[in-house]
Order: sequence, then structure tokens, then C-alpha cells
Amino acid sequence: MNDRLKQLYKHHILIKSKDDTHVGELEGYTHILEAYNPMCGDKYNLYLQVKGQTITGASFKGFGCAISKASTAVLTERLIGTSLTEAGKLVNLFMEVINPDSSMAIEELTKDEELQAFAGTRDYPERIECAGLAWKEFTEFERKGHFSVDNS
Repeated sequence: MNDRLKQLYKHHILIKSKDDTHVGELEGYTHILEAYNPMCGDKYNLYLQVKGQTITGASFKGFGCAISKASTAVLTERLIGTSLTEAGKLVNLFMEVINPDSSMAIEELTKDEELQAFAGTRDYPERIECAGLAWKEFTEFERKGHFSVDNS
């Protein structure tokens, strides 16, 4: 990991792990996702409000390490106002950013420094699960068709 990515990793992870902007149960949520890592005990509930095909609100509640909390905070923040299709693309991008087997350099994947910061987990395989915990749960929830209910 180059020095620039190390600095991004330290800076963004620390800031986002302390960010309580979207923490707590979302009033009027339509979907709840439960992300849990039994290996380390990190556990988050993600609350989403979906109207039609748009995520209009998102929050989370739970506990875990700084990386999983920061990552979950970024996910909830980024989901608000996106379509389900855009959200899926964002999740796929993030999972590629943290993928240690990716053939693409981080800077080729995204110019977004906040997302680039999580690429630091590529050098720490035990932390990839932390970074991807909530994102993987979103993918599983979507894959199982839980967003197919039209609640517009």
C-alpha cells in the first residue's frame, strides 16, 4: 500500500468510525438488513426506507470495530437518494475496491478518496470481512429479491 493510501485509510476510517450522522433506527423504515460477523462479533442492523425503486432513507445501529463502523456509515450515507440499480453498482464497486485479488489498481476503479481509503484492507485480509460486512449483506438481501416489493 502506498503512503497516500495509508494516509487516506487512517484519515477516513477514523473520521467515519466516529460519525453518528446516520446512527439509530430509522423511523418509517421499510426494510431491515442484519449484518453479522460471528468470527469477531461485529453486528449491525441497517434500516432502509425504499419508495418505488429509490432508497429515500438509511441508517444503522449496532457495534463493531472502527473499520466495520466506518464502512457501514459510508454505505448508509451513500445509499440515500440512490436507485436500487445505482446502489447495486456502488456495492459492486466497493467490493472490488477491497478485493485483494482485483487486477485493477484502486485509482483505476474510483477517484473517490473515501472509497479508496478502504482499499487499505487489501493488505490485511482479516480486515476485508470488517470492511465488507454491511455491503455484502446488502448484496445478499438484493440477491434474495427482498427489494422486489413495490411500496411506493
